[in-house]
Amino acid sequence: MNPPSAPNPAGDAGVLPEFASLSIQDAPSPPEEEELDVMNMTRETAMKILVRSILALANAAGEIPATPALSRPSTPQGKENVPGIHVHRRTASRPATPIPAERARTSKTELEQPEAHHDEPTITSDIGAGAEPIYVQRANMARKFFSKSVPKVSLEDYVNRIQQYCPLSTAVWLAAGSYVLRLSLTEKYVPLTHRTMHRLVLACLTTAMKTLEDHRWPQKRLAAVGGVDEIALSRLEICVEFLLDFDLQFLSEGRLTESTIALQKAGQAVVMNAKLPASFNLRMPKLR
Repeated sequence: MNPPSAPNPAGDAGVLPEFASLSIQDAPSPPEEEELDVMNMTRETAMKILVRSILALANAAGEIPATPALSRPSTPQGKENVPGIHVHRRTASRPATPIPAERARTSKTELEQPEAHHDEPTITSDIGAGAEPIYVQRANMARKFFSKSVPKVSLEDYVNRIQQYCPLSTAVWLAAGSYVLRLSLTEKYVPLTHRTMHRLVLACLTTAMKTLEDHRWPQKRLAAVGGVDEIALSRLEICVEFLLDFDLQFLSEGRLTESTIALQKAGQAVVMNAKLPASFNLRMPKLR
């Protein structure tokens, strides 16, 4: 008897999740810290945590301008054919899961034009030769998350759209929230504002999906659903990975729980601070 063929998860179209529109408003409220169970949390609840916290942080941050672009000589055309110049081309680690033709269609949406619309890093003959300082490189990558104006689609409608046409698991939504928190508050690389939150969410979701899931949505489909072109999404994804120093995995349930709690607390903290006037001074009564 001949042995069965080797399994090919990427070629199994039967693992696709069901496509359905969701309503974050109807989702159960996120539980308290003591009752938080990331292993049994619904996708809707994870989306609600992400949207609530990001909106609260963006409202508190206000408007923050992007770092001005650096003035430098433009790279000559046809650099791929110039002798001595090394150009790295990124290839997919594994093929995307095929999608049936009847499910491949999506409605069109577009975000506002990006603030940084050209390649910031320079290409040199030797890796590291003539490279800009690390803080300049990080500032260049942060500029790619800025839109020229606030996108017309709300964040809630935006994540609903992503979940409708590219369903993602609870772990991916929670991991993306952790990436956003680290980029904006912990490391303070990318300010979390209404001009950056859409691209941050899309890039972090794409990175989390490829890091945690065996199932992969095609890059072209994710870009179309997110309202950006395919090349722009690839650049945003690479920026997330470099800014987070490729520390993307969650090897334990505890780490994912801690990051989710930190995201909730950050959103709750800015809401409470916004409600209290600057003149408020809490004083404990004197004990007799």
